[in-house]
Amino acid sequence: MKKLLLILMIPFSLFSQSTLIFSEYGEGSSNNKWLEIYNPSFMNVTLDDYRYNFCWNGCDSMQWEFSIAFDSGYVLLPGETYLLVHYNSDSILLNIANQTTNILSNGNDVAGLYCISYDTVVDIIGVFDTSNVNIGWNVDGVLNATQNHTMIRKTEVCGGNIGDWSLSDGSSAPSQWIVGVIDDFSDLNTHLSDCFIPTSVTLLESFRRQVVEIRDLLGRETNFNINQLLFYIYDDGSVEKRMVIE
Repeated sequence: MKKLLLILMIPFSLFSQSTLIFSEYGEGSSNNKWLEIYNPSFMNVTLDDYRYNFCWNGCDSMQWEFSIAFDSGYVLLPGETYLLVHYNSDSILLNIANQTTNILSNGNDVAGLYCISYDTVVDIIGVFDTSNVNIGWNVDGVLNATQNHTMIRKTEVCGGNIGDWSLSDGSSAPSQWIVGVIDDFSDLNTHLSDCFIPTSVTLLESFRRQVVEIRDLLGRETNFNINQLLFYIYDDGSVEKRMVIE
């Protein structure tokens, strides 16, 4: 029974550390607006399993106004980034963009990264509610940081805030963002991260583990199945989440 309880508790911690995150945000002069998405995990991640959700000002009736698909079939490799920019932005941004849109924040609009498999927002910038802020949200003590600033996710952040902006902005936990000057394009597509620092010995040990049982999301013991999220329990006590898609 103790093991079953452990299994049911583990998905939340693993979940936040194995999904994509927002790694950079820019709200600058004119139409210079962008969002960078980063893969902090050791797995290839298909963007078909994600949507870019958005609301202008507040989200009326607590519903997202937009849910935008990424380029079909695009796979984000470990440590790679994907850049969304405004289609009327500076040519520097357009030349390195993966996708263009006009649905980007003016500073007081909320953006979320939605995972279809989990049916939840795994990362968010701004507060998802029906009210709106006049200018922008404060971050790390900087007033209206989401307007006329560039924000870069700190290197130690390896998981999203699961839709709770207060876990990122510095209000209820240490800030996960570095707030910089307006129109700083220097770090785009080169996100620095501490998420890939295991030694070769650690990696070797991970391959030596033996699976002792497999359980589904309800904690029931099961066999390998494709297109189903499963938890693999190893002989060293570790748990790994896997889903093979066919």
